[in-house]
Amino acid sequence: MRHAYGRFHGRDRTIGSVIIDCAAYRDGVRTDTSPHAASLNDALASLDDDHDFIWIGMHDPTLSELQQIAEPLKLHPLAVEDAIEAHQRTKVERYSDHLFLSIRTVTYNADAVETAEVSMFLGEKYLLTVRHGNGHDLKRVRARAEKNADLLGHGATAAMHAILDSIVDEYEKVAAELEIDVQEVEQSVFSISRTNDAGRIYALKRETLEFRRAVLPLKEPMIRFSQGVVAEEARPFFRDIADHLVRVAEAIESIEKLLENALQAHLAQLSVQQNEDMRKLTAGATLFAVPTAIAGIYGMNFEHMPELTWRYGYPLALLVIASLCAYIYWRFKRSGWL
Repeated sequence: MRHAYGRFHGRDRTIGSVIIDCAAYRDGVRTDTSPHAASLNDALASLDDDHDFIWIGMHDPTLSELQQIAEPLKLHPLAVEDAIEAHQRTKVERYSDHLFLSIRTVTYNADAVETAEVSMFLGEKYLLTVRHGNGHDLKRVRARAEKNADLLGHGATAAMHAILDSIVDEYEKVAAELEIDVQEVEQSVFSISRTNDAGRIYALKRETLEFRRAVLPLKEPMIRFSQGVVAEEARPFFRDIADHLVRVAEAIESIEKLLENALQAHLAQLSVQQNEDMRKLTAGATLFAVPTAIAGIYGMNFEHMPELTWRYGYPLALLVIASLCAYIYWRFKRSGWL
């Protein structure tokens, strides 16, 4: 697993360098807006319709940079601190006039789960997103949402739904990729050739655990959203997200069970292979034991031994050794030990 976090602290950085986008939406139609406090206050005051809102996107801001946006939006200082700190657990908190969400985005690259974070502040007239790392591209989410003015015409909650829906869709893609990897491991475990799959199985179990930590804590908040946290008209959309999360959670449980079964099967295969090796070693030792015993007997320094002075004694001894070895080999081959 990899955490796609990172932060740039250049000396010449300005508030504009961490603002990815800032726009007001009236009836779902975009109007560019300055992110500075005075301009934000003016823009907020100019929003007449109930569903007009401002959508601000930030990437890896410092505390002071985020506070410049938090002041005109009147964000709670504890939520602001949580939005700055990466590695937050997925959570949803309600404050007096806004909601705070901290969720983890997940991507799957090169057999590794990469996680990042997106924090969202949802108010009546605004949506502020704070992204840490390079996980989920919110610019594409915004561009796709802006093509549907009817969607954004429902207000800031619709924009938040567009982000959550895109993140959960990515969860489903990651679950599908993990299932493919599990199938490959299963094929390797039960293949005829000898393979050492324990390392990959353990790595997949770690990646699945990281995936679980991102997905499962989000399921309960989405269920609450579908039952009454957001406006009634938006609840069916969040119910759909909750349904998707349930499917992903079930996929995670299935993946974990399959990995556990694959690990047990791999260990059983190793045990069987070790038993086969021991049987082959035993058969080989037996094949060498017969000629060794005969040669040992005839190697003793006694004067009176059977066929000691007979001309054909030596060839006969070799013939007896070869015959016994051939018979033992045939019996072991027939029984499957060789």
